[in-house]
Amino acid sequence: MWPFRKRTAPRIESVRLAEVTTSESDYPMLTVGQSRLGDSFAALGFEAEAEPRFALATLVPIIDPGMKKVADLEIRVDGHVVGYLRPPALDTAIALLDSIRAESLEVPVVLMSTPAGPEARVHACLTGPPPQAG
Repeated sequence: MWPFRKRTAPRIESVRLAEVTTSESDYPMLTVGQSRLGDSFAALGFEAEAEPRFALATLVPIIDPGMKKVADLEIRVDGHVVGYLRPPALDTAIALLDSIRAESLEVPVVLMSTPAGPEARVHACLTGPPPQAG
């Protein structure tokens, strides 16, 4: 009978944190990496001077092989990486992934054109209370 093993619940594939809204004020969080991801924006058909595009994105963890921990989160829209989260949103999202045992998170984003190039902004849902796991 010994040793007892603690069973952990299986991970949920993906958890949606909020629905897409069309108010730009709902998307306060800047992300990093846009200037290096022009090909992703082009593949999505997002051009300079384009109107803002509201979409649902998936936050996918990047695991550090040495530490075996989440080191970063990619923001993917239709399979294309459009950015990475900045702290403190990064830390909040990693904590959410752990607390609700999800493999990824779905969050609304807005893709917009700025003088510095295309950019992705994340919905404020990452700063709210965590959703209840199913």
